[in-house]
Amino acid sequence: MLVAIPSSGPTVNRRKAFTLVELLVVIAIIGILIALLLPAVQAAREAARRSQCSNNLKQLALALHNYHDTHKTLAVGNLYQINWRVAVWPFIEQTALYDQMDFSLSFKGNTDNANTQILRELVIEAFLCPSTAVLPACKNNAYGANGMLTMYGTYLGINGAVDTSAPDNAPGDGRCAQFYGWTCDNGSFLFNQDVRFAKITDGLSNTLLIGEQSGEDEGMYYGDRRLGYHGGWHGTGDTAKFSDNGIIYGIGGGTTPIQYPLNSTCTDFWACAVPYLNSNILNSEHPGGVQFALGDGSVRFVSETIDLTQLKLLAIRNDDQVVTLP
Repeated sequence: MLVAIPSSGPTVNRRKAFTLVELLVVIAIIGILIALLLPAVQAAREAARRSQCSNNLKQLALALHNYHDTHKTLAVGNLYQINWRVAVWPFIEQTALYDQMDFSLSFKGNTDNANTQILRELVIEAFLCPSTAVLPACKNNAYGANGMLTMYGTYLGINGAVDTSAPDNAPGDGRCAQFYGWTCDNGSFLFNQDVRFAKITDGLSNTLLIGEQSGEDEGMYYGDRRLGYHGGWHGTGDTAKFSDNGIIYGIGGGTTPIQYPLNSTCTDFWACAVPYLNSNILNSEHPGGVQFALGDGSVRFVSETIDLTQLKLLAIRNDDQVVTLP
């Protein structure tokens, strides 16, 4: 006869939980994976910003070509009240803004007038590299000379190249003069003088047209990094040119000659250290170099290790010393 043996009690299913050590190991692994992934994400974001920056330069170069087709000359680097950036507004879909301007009035951000009231805190993205450390670049009056908060641009027209050891202060044709920084007449953007493509005899594909100043120069006296004491739209307020008196007076905006290596730190107060000078160092937040638009409309990334003499020759339009970027 079978006898049922009573059970000792209900069966309990026990689930084993994570121990503290196991939890800490999982957290550590997740932290390592995030640490490995973060640089890749940052690199991807910078690649996207660099691509947009390159596209901005391309659009500005094309705008200058369209300007040349219309006016048979490039926009003048500094033409009394304005610099070349204002001149190309109609060619980057800013005709309505251009038509509102009174070109008899100043575009300087320390002047309260009809122009600067319209331009106050106005940002035109085509003139800003998205990798720059400070955006938007207009809401900054650190210099005390832009109370109307007109924007600073991060792309500069190439004014030529400076060689202070040469008798004419240039390594090729042309000359340079120092007055609140250096100004040259051997580049593509001059003061109160126009430049036709025919005058770029070294070839459009061998001559720098626009470069970046979107990075930080720790040698800048005012702690900022952009050329444009009174904002980014103004000209010199002077009608002089080299042929008039052998020197350029006035604080120009939007252009610079090449004098120092890319992404270097300024050590000469009266050549590059203050934002109102006519020459500052070209730099960028892109690792390893700076982007340029060439005269043919192409955009190239130029390594910061490029030989300085080669860089200067690329900035000069007519010295018959042709340099081709690799």
